[in-house]
Parts: sequence; structure tokens; C-alpha cells
Amino acid sequence: MDEERMRELSLPLNIKPFRVRTQEAWAAFLAGEGELRALMDQKDRGAVSGRLVERCGELLTPAFASPSFELGYNGEKYELILSPEGDRARLFQLAYFQQRVPRELLKNWNILVGRTRSKSYILQMFGQDIALEDVRVWVEKTQDNGVGLRLCCEKLAPLMKEDRNQVYQLMCILLDQALGELAAMRYVDYLDILEVPEGGESIPLSELAGFVASEVDPEGWLQAGDPGLACQRYTAYEGKPSEEENWALRQDIYVGVTCCIPIISAYFQGEDYYMDRLYQDGAVPGFFYYPLDKVGRKEILDLRDQLEEAILGRTGEGVVTFTGGATGTAFGYLDFIAWDLKVLLDAAVEVFAGAPVSWASFHTFRRDAWGIGLKQEEENV
Repeated sequence: MDEERMRELSLPLNIKPFRVRTQEAWAAFLAGEGELRALMDQKDRGAVSGRLVERCGELLTPAFASPSFELGYNGEKYELILSPEGDRARLFQLAYFQQRVPRELLKNWNILVGRTRSKSYILQMFGQDIALEDVRVWVEKTQDNGVGLRLCCEKLAPLMKEDRNQVYQLMCILLDQALGELAAMRYVDYLDILEVPEGGESIPLSELAGFVASEVDPEGWLQAGDPGLACQRYTAYEGKPSEEENWALRQDIYVGVTCCIPIISAYFQGEDYYMDRLYQDGAVPGFFYYPLDKVGRKEILDLRDQLEEAILGRTGEGVVTFTGGATGTAFGYLDFIAWDLKVLLDAAVEVFAGAPVSWASFHTFRRDAWGIGLKQEEENV
């Protein structure tokens, strides 16, 4: 990769921020929503469905390079349903976008994130109906009010031998209908598909929502479909600090917490999928890092909280979402998704100038990118 391209990826300030794109998209949607409603009111919806999807996509593309959505009418209001497609990083974008819907739009529209539950959903495959009751579920409770699932549907047994991946996709569709898309993302930590039923107690998929509500998370279930709360499920993780002399950034981490595991995992695997997808929409996942040599062990977490609070105080609302942080043997890390990177970095420079650390830097969640200095009192590492 040439130096100019590396500089662009390491400090992506030449892209239109997602904060601005969101404003432009909602302005476009507000101006064009009357046309959408007219198309949806057509008696022959099939004749205009292509135009309807195309036009709605046009109204959303100022914010999203590849929006995934559904349109509907619930008898009272029109509905725009934005789907994260199982992508937790995308969920942060959609939650941000939904929270900024113009109030005047809500007179005629519900703006939803994630498909809602459907108790009577039936999937038609191979000339037969597959209902939620046709799927058996073996449930294991996991940490942080989650579940691990093993699913088996004997009606899909013939397909299991031909195309296991397709069966997995069909099971995910049924699971979204049973729990709701966001609840499925919130609670399901792993999903296994069984070729034949196994021993032990199981329940039909239609009863899974009730099980989660009563046995797994009674307090949180009613808010399981709230995208903002879905983004706040934090997971603690541990690492084994590298003993190599020239360890890579974040390889000194021994403990951390995050509400966006996919971005952390992708970074350590050297995978840029989430970075690329968010980057094309003007959003930048990244982190600040700084030395801990002058910070007392008992003060490490307090410092991270103070930095986060001070930066938020300077940026104001709508610029950044902090997603966690980590502690390493050498550095402290503060993770985020920037909706307007330049505004965030300007605020961070001011905050770190008064922080009790000798230097501080910014880094995207691209493993091969460069670190960008924000403060320097001594020779940087």
C-alpha cells in the first residue's frame, strides 16, 4: 500500500462525517416521504414495489452506502424498518440514525431498527409450511444474561445433507421472528444446528421468548428491542500480554471491556470488514492510547472514565459513542466509534493536554494503520 493511501486510512479526515450524512439523509427523507406514502397507498403494490424500494434507497443513501430496510403499514402509521443484518457494528449506526429522526416525520411514520417478533410466522419451503413450533430448541444460559442455542427442525433434515449453510440462514430467519431481530442479537451468544434431535429438555422455538423473559433477563426483556440499550451490553474480556520484545499495539492488554466485540475481534485478526463498512458511511471506529507508567494502578479506570467524560463534554452530543476500553501492561486504551472524527480529535487534543500522561495517540481499528500523535512531552514509543 502506498504512503498516501496509508495516511488516508490512518487519519481519515477527508470523508464526509456520518453525523453530516445523517442530517442530509433525514432532510432528503423528509422531502420525499410523501412520494413513498403515495406509492405504498397504491392498490396494486406489486406493480410499484420496485420503484418504492428504489426510491426509499435513494432517500437513505446520503447516510448509508448500502442500506438494508423494509417498508410497511401497521394500520395507523407507515413504517421504515432498518435492519442491522446481524452486524453489531452496524447496529450502532442505526441506533444513532434513528435517534435523530425529525420530529415532524413521526406524525406519519414509525422509524424502527430491527424486525419485530411475529408469533404466527410461517416459512414456506419445499412445498411445506415451517412454523416456529416445528423447531426444537435446547437452551444453555451464558454469561451476562445471554443464551447458547442448539436448534433442530426435522422438516429441514433433507436440506441439512445438501446445504447446511442455507439451513443455518433459515434458522436465523426463524430465530429473528421468534425473539425479534435485536433481541436475537442481544441474547444469543452462539447458535448450533443439529441434524437430529438430542437428549435433554427442549422447548419449541415459539416458547423461546417467554423463556428468555422469565428465566434469563426478566428485568431487561421489555427493553430488548431498544437499539440504544442493545448497544449497551458490555462484555469483559481478558488477554495474555505478549512476551515478545516488539509486540504490536494492544498486544499488552490483560483486561478490557467492550460493547462491540466484533470490532475488537476483527482488529486482532487483522480483518478490516467492519472498518471498511463503517468507513464508507463516514463513521470511524478507533481508540486513544496513552502510557500508564505515571498512573497508579488504582487510578487507571478512573483516568479512563475522566478522559471519556471530559471529551464528551467538549464535543457535545452526536460526535462520538464510546464503546469500552482496556488496560495493558504498558498502555491504557479508550475505544469509540467517531461520527465526526475531526471534531472528536480536536476535543481529544485539548483534553489530553491537561491529562497526567506524557503522550497520547489516536489509532483506527485497522491493525496495519499508523498511530497519530495527539500529545507529546517526551520521545514517543
